[in-house]
Amino acid sequence: MTVSCSRWLNLSGLWALILAVACTPTPSWETHPDRYKEGETFGFRKWLDPEVDPDVVIIGIHGFSGASVDYDNLGKYLLKHQPETALYAYELRGQGSDPIHQRRGDIGQAEEWYRDLHAFTRLVRERHPQAKVVWYGESMGALISVHALCQAEQDDAPCDALVLSSAIVRFRDDIPHWVPGLVRVAAKALPEERITLETLMQGDDVQMTQDASHKGQAAKNPWHIDEYTLRLIGNLTRLIAGMNDCASELHLPLLILHGGRDELNQDRDIRGFIARLPEDTPVTYHHYDKAYHLLMHDRQRKRVFQDVTQWIDGLRSAE
Repeated sequence: MTVSCSRWLNLSGLWALILAVACTPTPSWETHPDRYKEGETFGFRKWLDPEVDPDVVIIGIHGFSGASVDYDNLGKYLLKHQPETALYAYELRGQGSDPIHQRRGDIGQAEEWYRDLHAFTRLVRERHPQAKVVWYGESMGALISVHALCQAEQDDAPCDALVLSSAIVRFRDDIPHWVPGLVRVAAKALPEERITLETLMQGDDVQMTQDASHKGQAAKNPWHIDEYTLRLIGNLTRLIAGMNDCASELHLPLLILHGGRDELNQDRDIRGFIARLPEDTPVTYHHYDKAYHLLMHDRQRKRVFQDVTQWIDGLRSAE
């Protein structure tokens, strides 16, 4: 990739693969800041019934250009229908709610995301030592959670189960095989060079739910970022490229959610990922024919949430 990102490379397809823009309104849920990395403070939200001691706690890892408020629909559903399940969702480093403004749109290494997730998980376990902990990653959050788990010690897993919502498990067939490698080369050569969404998308748009596209919602979000560094984009391409290899390292109970109209991956891509899981991995796969990428905000979200709560009940009953 050249510095000017010439149109002949046509990177819009690659950009679509790492795009997960939040399509929720301005957040009204109170942010609860807490220190989970020495010397830094990040915000998080929690959906927790004060009269219930939860036996399962979900940790939400939001998507690219998203925020913790993306989990608001799921959190409210749990409070109403399954209050014994609590939900915590934190703000990701380098995204639009990062307290260090100059770092927004950038990440040094993907390993920083893993360390933050592990640190936040320890915070949650300190608060709920008897509860099972479930990581719930959406899109980019699914990439982070899989790689963080893949790098952890198998005999000391940081979570008890994993939910992957709209996981991006491979590069689309319309992306030439040499493009991701070239992106990573550019990221090493000019790591802090920033590029706008508009340049990367080259006029294209991505339908994110039945009612919203990327362009229609991005500018409305207060956590929207205009420019991202090549370093961050290079990290994301590396995570996508490593997803299928990581599959063989996943041994925890796994719930996978995917929309049939998701423009980023197809059903066969997800099934290919599942085929690479160890034979002893308990896996449940739900495919929603008419849903798009952001399942927690699409019209079928109630069905999605019902499937999630049913799966969580199964975790409760498992020995």
